[in-house]
This record gives sequence, C-alpha cells and structure tokens, in this order.
Amino acid sequence: MRRGSEEAIFWLAAASAAANLISIVAMEILLGAAVLLWILKRPVPLRWPSYFLPLAVFMATTLLSLAFSPDPGVGWHPIQKVVLFPMGLLAAAFVTTEARARNAYKLLIVAAVVSAVVAIIQFGLAQATFLRTGSISDDPTLLNRITGPLGHWMTFSGVQVLVWCAAVPAVMLLGRKWISLISVISIAIVLSNTRGAWLGAAAGFAFVAVALPRRVLMAVLIPALVVGLAASPFIYRRVRMSFDSGLATNYSRLAYLTVGTEMIKDHPLLGVGPERIDDEFPKYYKDAQPQTFYFGHLHNNFLQIGAERGLLSLAVFIWLLVELYRSLLAVLRNSDEGTRWVTLGALAALTGFVVSGLTEYNFGDSEVLALLLFLVSIPFGLASHVQEDPDSQPR
Repeated sequence: MRRGSEEAIFWLAAASAAANLISIVAMEILLGAAVLLWILKRPVPLRWPSYFLPLAVFMATTLLSLAFSPDPGVGWHPIQKVVLFPMGLLAAAFVTTEARARNAYKLLIVAAVVSAVVAIIQFGLAQATFLRTGSISDDPTLLNRITGPLGHWMTFSGVQVLVWCAAVPAVMLLGRKWISLISVISIAIVLSNTRGAWLGAAAGFAFVAVALPRRVLMAVLIPALVVGLAASPFIYRRVRMSFDSGLATNYSRLAYLTVGTEMIKDHPLLGVGPERIDDEFPKYYKDAQPQTFYFGHLHNNFLQIGAERGLLSLAVFIWLLVELYRSLLAVLRNSDEGTRWVTLGALAALTGFVVSGLTEYNFGDSEVLALLLFLVSIPFGLASHVQEDPDSQPR
C-alpha cells in the first residue's frame, strides 16, 4: 500500500510538471492532488534540498518589503507563489530512481512537443496573416509571437527553453529516437523569436557541452542548426529589428535600466514594494509617455528584484542562485554514470533560466518557476544518500 501511494504521488508530481507546459490550471490541480495524497499517506518523508534555505529567506525578505510597502494590498501575488514550492519538495522526495527520472523526462518532453506543435501551427497562421496585412501588430516575429497553449510568448518560450536545455543531456539515456522530438522543441524556440530564449538555450547548451559525448553534441546540435538555417529569414528580421531605435520594444530596454536603477537609489534596502513597479514607473520616466510600451515589470530578474524588493532581497536571490550551482555541482561530482545526465540537465536548465532572466523577469512567471524547481530538485532525489528503499525507511 505504501509503495502504491508513493508511486501515485510520483506520477502526480511528474504530470503536474509536464502539465505546466500546456495549462497552469491543470498543473495546479495535479500538484494539489500530489500534496494532498502525501498529507494523507506520507509514504516517505519530504526531503529539503539545500537551496530551500535561501529560498525561504528570500520569501521572508519579500514579506519584509511588503510590510513596508506604501500599498501592501497589491503585493500579495509574489507571496502566493509559495504554493509552488512543493513542486521541488516532491521531486526531491519521489524522483529517487533512474527509472522515475527517465519517466519524468519523457513526460516533460512529450508535453513540450505537444505545446511546440500548437505554437508552430500558430506561427504559420500568423505569418500568413502578416503577409496579407503587413501590420506590425500581426508580425509573428514581434508583436504577435507564438504562445502555444499558454497565455504569453515569454511564458511559452521560457518553459520550452527549460525542457530543451534539460533534455539535451537526457539523450544519453533516452536514446537517439528522442532527438527528433527534441528537434521539434528547437523549432518552437527558434520561431518564438524571443531573444532571451535564444540566448538562454545557447547558454544552457554551452554550459554542459564539454561534459557531453561528441556524438550527443552532434546529434542535438546538427538538427538545431538545420532549423536555424531554415528559419534564417525570420531570425534575420528579428535581429534587424533589434537595432531599430524607433521600436518601443527596443528603446524601452534602456528605460527599464534607467528607471530601475533610480528606484534602487531611492529605495535601496526594501525597494518600492512588491507589484508596485507599474505604479512607480511613470514618476521616474520623464522622456516620453510610458504608455508607448509595457512597464509592469523591468524585464530583468536582478533589476526587477532590486527595484521592487530592495538590495536585501536581491542579495538573497543571488545567494539562492549560487547555492543552486554549488549544490548541483557537488551532486554532479558524486553522481554515477546512470544519474549524471539528470544533474547536467538541471545545470543546463538553471543556466538557461539565469541567462534568459537577463532580458525577462522569468522568476516572476509561475509556470517557469514551478518547472525550474522540479528540474533542479530531481538530482537531490537521485543523490546516493537518498537512494534507499522507501519501504525500509521509518515513517
């Protein structure tokens, strides 16, 4: 009975992470079911990865910033993200065998492919519309980018990058037949026309490239290059527009940096308050009407956290990232050949997240955060000191 409930919780948690790529509602329902089943059955104790200490301190500093915010009533959304934290705890407690890690990755890749196919079809339809109208609002490389089944192109490209980065090392165990599916994800990332996603995917791949066999590198890289070559007209169009100073999506970047820096100078310790960038931005931006571009956040994790919650929270956020890298690299050094790929995948996904976060506030995206917690927590479950028979452990 205990083994059955443990298996059920694993599948619920893995399905929740995979559902993240298609529907946040489905993800929350499955995650809630996994947590509820654990509360009722408790087949194994939860395990606390080392990064949970800085994550908890980060939430404490966020609460402190909220307490001193001029309008604390609007800032509860970041606090509510604590309901996503069980995703990491469940991964560390229940993805404890190579077989489970393999199954979890298969679910993630299949869900990512389904989402990618929807998005690729969207791109084709959007491109046809743009060729007909010529309107910039219909341009699938700028204002009408693909979202798949999700609500925004940043969310879509963010979760696709995480799965792609993590899946590259997974080829070592999943086999070459999965390369074609990973290539479909590559197509979606390229066609997302999101510069941060491109940079994140490249950085995640580069971070683990030296640790991968040459046959794996070539098996993944060649299809990705072919996709890039085929989509080169769209890539060229997107890159060319990046140098158009008249586009709001370009000059707004300098505005975010300038305004965010000024907010930090004026509110160094605790920031302007969670969820208050939108209210404060017009007070700092005097060059033109800010209504010409979106300023609900500052499109950079470090700048956003520093301006919104202060340098105290920013320091803890950096601590969180450093601890993640430190602990994952420590796990990697002690991994055997059968589980090494999972830790490499976690490191690749983490690097993709960090680099993408230089041009997007992806830490504030619930889908991205939940998926990241799942991926970086799996290596802790596979670490040698927790790979014991759950039935032999005390309740």
